[in-house]
Amino acid sequence: MKQALTLLNPERYFIAFILFISYVGIGFIHIQQAHLSLGHLAVIWLPAGIGLLMALEIGPAAFILIFFASFTLNAPTYYYINTPNNAYPLITSLSVGIGTALIDVWQAHIATKAWQYFVTKHDRPPLQNPTDLPYFWGKICFIPALFSMTLTHILLSLASIISTQDWLENIQQMLMLIMGDTAGLFIIAPIYASWKSNVFKYRIRPAIPYFFALILIVTLGFLLYSYLLMLILPILLLIAIRFRLAGTSVALLIVFTFLMTGTTHHLGPFFSPNNPPLSFLNLQLFLFSIGLTLHYLALLQELLSHSHLQLETEVTLRTEALAAANQRLEELVTTDELTGVANRREWQRRCDEAIIYARRYQQPLSILLIDIDHFKNVNDQHGHLTGDLTLKELCRVCTAELRASDSFARWGGEEFVLLLPGTTQAEAILAGNKLRIAVENQALVEYHGHKIRITISVGVAMLEDNDSSLDHLLNRADQAMYAAKAAGRNQVQCAISSSTFNQ
Repeated sequence: MKQALTLLNPERYFIAFILFISYVGIGFIHIQQAHLSLGHLAVIWLPAGIGLLMALEIGPAAFILIFFASFTLNAPTYYYINTPNNAYPLITSLSVGIGTALIDVWQAHIATKAWQYFVTKHDRPPLQNPTDLPYFWGKICFIPALFSMTLTHILLSLASIISTQDWLENIQQMLMLIMGDTAGLFIIAPIYASWKSNVFKYRIRPAIPYFFALILIVTLGFLLYSYLLMLILPILLLIAIRFRLAGTSVALLIVFTFLMTGTTHHLGPFFSPNNPPLSFLNLQLFLFSIGLTLHYLALLQELLSHSHLQLETEVTLRTEALAAANQRLEELVTTDELTGVANRREWQRRCDEAIIYARRYQQPLSILLIDIDHFKNVNDQHGHLTGDLTLKELCRVCTAELRASDSFARWGGEEFVLLLPGTTQAEAILAGNKLRIAVENQALVEYHGHKIRITISVGVAMLEDNDSSLDHLLNRADQAMYAAKAAGRNQVQCAISSSTFNQ
C-alpha cells in the first residue's frame, strides 16, 4: 500500500481527492435516492465509471482509493440491510464490505487494462471512431461488470444479504448488478474520453443552454405529462450533431440521472407499478439504445469533421505542390538551366513588349550584346567544366550591376544580351563600360589551381525609328560587338545608325 501511494504524483493529490469524494458522494446518493426496492440496488452505478476514471487518471494508487471508497459505501449499507437477519451484522458487513471493495478494484483494473490495450494496439484512446463502440461497450463496459458483479452477487448471496430462496429473483438481481455497473461505465467513460481532448471546453460551453432545456423538459415530463420526455430526443440529436462526443456524453449523464431518479420515485414512463425489475429493464433498454445511437452519431460527426479537415489539408498541400510545380515549370521554360538567368525565348518576349511600350510612349531603349573574350581558349585549355564556371561567374558579376528594370539573358554559347529600357545610347555606353570594368576587376574563376580572368566585348545599339524589328536591332548590336572584338576586345562599341545600316 505504501509503495502504491508513492506512485501518486503530488500534483494529482487534489484530483485524487475530488475523485474520491465524487465516488463516495455519488454512490451514497445512488444508494439513498436512486435504488429500486428489490435488494436496494442502484439502477445506474456511476461509481463504476468513476473508478475507471480514477485508475486512468491517477495510476496504480487509484486502486487503494477505490478500495477505501467502495468499503466506505458498502459496509454501512450492508450493515443496515443485514442487521435484522444476522446475529453478527457488524462482522458480516465488514467482511462483505472488504470483499465487494476488492471486487470493485478488480473491476476497475479489468476496465483499465482493456482501455490501455486499445491505446497500445491503435496508438490512440478509444471513442474517436464509430467502429470503437463495439469494443468499448463489450470489453471496457460489459465484461468487467459481468465478471465482477457475478462475484459480488455470489458474495451477497452467501452472506444472506440477497435472498437465495427464489432462483428467478436471484437471476434478476444479478442482472441488475451487471447492468447497473455496465451503465455506470457506459456513461462516465465517454465523458473522460472527451474531457482528455483539447476541444472539450469549447464544445461544452456553447451546449449549456441545451443542457438546461433537457432538464426543463424532463422536469415537466415528470410533473405534468410523462410523454413530454420524448421531446428530449430531438435535443439530444442536435447536441450529438453540433457538440459531438463531449456534448453528447454530458447530456446523457444529465438525462439518465434525472430519469433514474424519477423512475426510482415512481415517476415517468419507465416506471412499472409493483414490478421493480420491469422498471429497471425499461430504463436500461432506453439507456442502452439511445446512448449507443447518440454515441455513434456523435463519433460519426467527429469522423466526418476530421475527414473534411484532412481533405482540406490534402487539397491545400496538393494545390501548393501544383503551384510549386508550375513555378518550377515556368522557371524551366524561361530560365537558362546552366546560369540561372533568363533564356533567349524569355528575353525576346520581354524585349518585344519593351519595344512596343517604347514606341508608344516615345521612350528610349537600348540593348547590349555581350561576348566573352577568348572563351574558346578557356574550353580548349581547361575543359568545358571550367567554361561553365566562367559563364556562371560572368552572370554573377553582371546581375549584381543591373537595375531592377533591366533584363539580362543568355543569348547562346558565350553570348549574352541586356535590355535597358528608358536608356539612351550615351547612357547605354556608360552602362556597357560599367559592366566591362566590373567583369575585368571582379570576374575570376579558380579551378585546379588555375586562375582565369574574364573580359568581355560589348556592342551597344539604341532603338531607332528605322529598326523594323528586334532582329534588326540585334543585328546592329551584333555588328557593334564584332567591332569591339576587332578593335582589340575588352571594349564597348556603339552600333551605326539604322539608316546607315540599311544603306
